[in-house]
Amino acid sequence: MEDFVKPVTYPDISKDEDIGIRASAVIALGKTGDRDAIRPLVEILENRSEVEWLRACAAIALGRLSGDEVIPPLVNALQDDSMVVSRAVITALGDAGGEQAIPPLKGILEDRSKEELHAITITVLGEIGGREITPILLQALESSNSRVKCCAALALGELRTEEAVLPFMKVLNDSDECLRALAASSLGLIGDKRAAEVLIGALNDGAETVRVIAASSLGCLGDSRAIPPLEKALDDTSKTVRKQAAVSLSKLRGNSNG
Repeated sequence: MEDFVKPVTYPDISKDEDIGIRASAVIALGKTGDRDAIRPLVEILENRSEVEWLRACAAIALGRLSGDEVIPPLVNALQDDSMVVSRAVITALGDAGGEQAIPPLKGILEDRSKEELHAITITVLGEIGGREITPILLQALESSNSRVKCCAALALGELRTEEAVLPFMKVLNDSDECLRALAASSLGLIGDKRAAEVLIGALNDGAETVRVIAASSLGCLGDSRAIPPLEKALDDTSKTVRKQAAVSLSKLRGNSNG
């Protein structure tokens, strides 16, 4: 019996005049899990006369297929002049995973002409994870680019590595409110009591968001030194801060009674 579903191939896609249908077909190839789909997707990705966002779809589809064989064509595509394609390729390398993707992604961070790609590269490296990634993220935390710093802070918080405790403590003095908030949150996630003193100081931060997160993180640390400062925070001008301080106090007092 003949198959009712005809496999989609690159020639079929290229003949269709509707770009939406072609893009849907490309994405569908990535969902098949069929290794035979790799070649037609690579052909689309490498065809620089093709519509750039269709090529970007091909990169994403390759990332979803994953496997060692999709890494080389994706790495080659990092040299593309199109930012749309480059961003898709970086995301695809993260989806494909594996240590093979780390060196070329590090190369992007070392290329100042590709600074627009640094933030997404840091995010993808954080998703790949592993011991080799932590030093890269810590270095990015000192970047002059605020977006890169925030992405690094988010990634390090997810990794919950103790190596980030001291850098995060330093970041709590940064002028960027978003970055200070991320640092306060990450210190709570890591749970290292060395951060207690700086988080207590953050209860006096000029930004309400930072004070709220600092109060929450202090509750996570389980350090009784935070009780008096949190009691003082019950008089904060912000209702949200007062509420979070009360929650954290309840945790700390419960721990001390236990």
